[in-house]
Amino acid sequence: MSLYRPRKRQNQINIVPLIDVMTVLIFFFLMTMRFDEIMTLDISPPSAESATPEYANGTGAVVVAISKKGTFFYNKQEVTKQELARRLTDLGKKLPGHYIFVVADGQTFTQDALYAVDQANKADLRPRLVTQSSR
Repeated sequence: MSLYRPRKRQNQINIVPLIDVMTVLIFFFLMTMRFDEIMTLDISPPSAESATPEYANGTGAVVVAISKKGTFFYNKQEVTKQELARRLTDLGKKLPGHYIFVVADGQTFTQDALYAVDQANKADLRPRLVTQSSR
């Protein structure tokens, strides 16, 4: 008679290698993800008759618009390229760092919109190109 009794082996799942593999996978996915594709909400703000286009510093918003034919408008007033550059330079001397909104028609040449943005940058202003959703 033997004193040694065979024991039944219990089944076990070793979790340590699974954790190691999952950690490596998480690091791999984090390193290969692309974070430059940022989605924004498509929101159309409501309008109000009493709304004013003023900032906290008391100056009105400046809008440079460009028509389909390449005509420039400075706050709804038609201007030439040279006049636009002069007005933006004058504004930059008075209010450096002020925001300028550039609104261009969808059929406008990119060169015209880029000209307005470039002139605003030269005048030490902060241009923002305003676009509309394609929906």
